Parts: sequence; structure tokens; C-alpha cells
Amino acid sequence: MIDNLLNIFKLNDKEKRVFKKVLEIGGQPASALSRLLEQPRNTVRDILDKLTKIGLLARTKKANTQYYSAETPQNIERFLEMRKKKTTGQLDQQIDFIKRFGEELQPHKYHQSRPKVTFYEGEDGLRRVYEDTLTSQETIRAYASLHEMYETLSNYFPEYFKRRAKKKIKIRAIFPYSKEALERCKYDKEELRESRLVSRFKFHFTPEINIYDNKFIIISWREKLAIMIESQEIADAMKAAFELAWITAGSPFQPAKQHR
Repeated sequence: MIDNLLNIFKLNDKEKRVFKKVLEIGGQPASALSRLLEQPRNTVRDILDKLTKIGLLARTKKANTQYYSAETPQNIERFLEMRKKKTTGQLDQQIDFIKRFGEELQPHKYHQSRPKVTFYEGEDGLRRVYEDTLTSQETIRAYASLHEMYETLSNYFPEYFKRRAKKKIKIRAIFPYSKEALERCKYDKEELRESRLVSRFKFHFTPEINIYDNKFIIISWREKLAIMIESQEIADAMKAAFELAWITAGSPFQPAKQHR
């Protein structure tokens, strides 16, 4: 069954072998996988990078070493749904297989109880990490610069806001003052958002931070890089820091009150 699932991603035999080894033993660096597979390190690394790019693997970093682990079936399905929108529906077969047989791709439980750090790169990577916010089981806490978001993924967010609201996922957001923030705040009620604006001169920031469940995400729009940390302890600490910032930010946004 696993080979049938991988065939829909058009993987060759070497790529299938690498993926199945990652699935079997859990997160490992390219050097360890190279030894286990008895394949040149550069060859294995190239395959790992390809599998990461197509959404089957996630890349994490521990002690300055990159580790590769299998993505969850849910994340793979979300990644394919995003790609489908850009390829006029050509991925229906892949999505259907993942929905029906995704448990076959369930990652090994290796290190599952430990904090996990995952890196996402490029515009597809940014979309992938943002799609994960749609799994939140609680109100998302966020610091964000709408200007930077729109510049990087201009066509993504209008639909994202609607999908998040449809899933009834609320968000509390702190924005630096900007015309984009003022405009977006007008839709707070329908987009299930509570916004607070802070001075762009005192509190100017371009990266974005999202905190929800056991996850803490930092997104650098300019560098097209995102880092997700999965740790309940870290997430709880960042939620507490957000609450302090929320109080400092002052009153909820009111259209008539513009915080410059």
C-alpha cells in the first residue's frame, strides 16, 4: 500500500527508499540516513530536499544539525490542497489517496514528546506553516505587520481570512499602525478578530508571530523563512508574554481612534 501511495507522487525507487527509511526510524540528519541507506550523502540530501519541497517531509534543526522527518497525513493533505489551487485541480487523485489511506504515512512516534523545531522556506513553505494555523483549537495570538504579509503573499490572505472565520477560529492580533492595518480592522467582526494597533515608531516589527495550542511560529516575510516550535512549555510562556503586550497595547481598535 505504501508504494501505491508514493507512486501518486511520482517518486523513483531511490526516493521511495529514502522516504520509507525516514518513516521507519523517525527524524534523522542526512549523514545518518546516508550511512543507513549506504548511499552517497549528497545524493541522499538532494532526495531529502526534494521530498521536503513536495510536502512529504519536514525539516527541523537540533544543535545546528538539520533533521528530516515525515509530515503528518493532515499536513500533506493541506499542502496538496494549496498546490491544487495553483494547478487547476490536477492533484485530486493525490488528495483522495491521502484522505483514504493517509494512516499509512503516519510518522514514527520518535521524539514525539520532545520539543520539535521545524523550518519552512520559500513562498510555499510560508503557505504551509500558515495553513497549520487553521488547525488551532483555541484563539490564535498574533503580532503581525500586514504590509509585509501582503507584499509577500498578496493573493493568499483575503481567502485565508474567510477560511479561518468559516472554521470559527478566533484571533487576537497586535498590529503596527499602517493603512493596511486600518483597512483590515474594519472587518474584525466578520473575520472573528480582535485587533489592537500600536505606534509604528515605537513598536515597528516586520516578522510575524503566531501562538496557539502548543505551537510558537515566527515568520520572516522578507527572508521567506518560518520557524515552528512545538512545545507546550514554550507556547505557554509566549502566551503569557503576549497577554502582557496586549495590556500594554491599550484599548481595542476603534475606527475613529487612529494610533499613529
